[in-house]
Amino acid sequence: MKKTNLFCMTLGVLSVSALSLLAQATDNKMDSDLNIQKSDVRIAQETNLSYSYVGAADIKQGDAKLGDISSQTTDLKYVISPEIKDGLLFRGGVEWERYSFGLPDAAPLPNTLQSTNLIIGFDIQIADQWLMRVEAAPGFYSDFVDLSSRDINVPVIIGGSYLVNKDLQWVFGLSIDMWREYPVLPGAGVRWKFADQWVLNFILPKPRIEYELEKAVTLFVGGDMKGGTYMVNGDFGKNHGRGNLNQTVVEYSEVRIGGGVAWKPIPFLTFEAQTGAVVMREFNFSRADTSMKSDGAAPYGEVALSGSF
Repeated sequence: MKKTNLFCMTLGVLSVSALSLLAQATDNKMDSDLNIQKSDVRIAQETNLSYSYVGAADIKQGDAKLGDISSQTTDLKYVISPEIKDGLLFRGGVEWERYSFGLPDAAPLPNTLQSTNLIIGFDIQIADQWLMRVEAAPGFYSDFVDLSSRDINVPVIIGGSYLVNKDLQWVFGLSIDMWREYPVLPGAGVRWKFADQWVLNFILPKPRIEYELEKAVTLFVGGDMKGGTYMVNGDFGKNHGRGNLNQTVVEYSEVRIGGGVAWKPIPFLTFEAQTGAVVMREFNFSRADTSMKSDGAAPYGEVALSGSF
């Protein structure tokens, strides 16, 4: 199997990253003795805003170097989860994510890849220690040039979380994306508080080890994997002298290694800052049997603000 294909499989597994929120939801249920009172009216809200910059690194197609590439990433997400009935919450929201690239002239790559999508799903408590999530993200995933119905995709996540005890949680799931080279992929992860101040949070796409410096401050080291599938426009290949790249899907993948700090000034608000190196970036036009990837590491920095109400 080609190295590119192996990474695309890994990235597909990362798509079950929403299960990290599922694990947190399960943990919250244990904290409240896993009982949802029918007389309670519960409406949970999640919001996230992040921005990152990745410095320049060479990009290659095969052995041919095409020049330097840099990028900026912005992500904005809001989800509201009203309780429908005992043990059943609806999830509805919106998300916008944008990758903007600084590209060499010789590279047949899009300047922008972005998605604007809805979030529609359910959290279902199926047993005292089990929580299930089903979530779809219908929307536009493209370079946003000549936008049309061909740019609509509906990735789906199906997963479950099992709470062994308040210190140990397992998550399992399937990621479904019909645009991806491997449309259906499994995923699994674990969150384990193995000491008073230490947590192994091995849930993709952000596996990390966390150390609680004090109640409001946590230090962490680990990885971060980003990416998605996007449709390029009908003239993309023609404009770059590559006719086989017209109106096709590109799978973008990015792997980061670094560390940072999370600060929680109030219980429902978290600010994160991190830095490190992007050790791999890849554009895989699998349907056209064409791929381009970075050659060497590049520095990155990211800031993020998230809230749970």
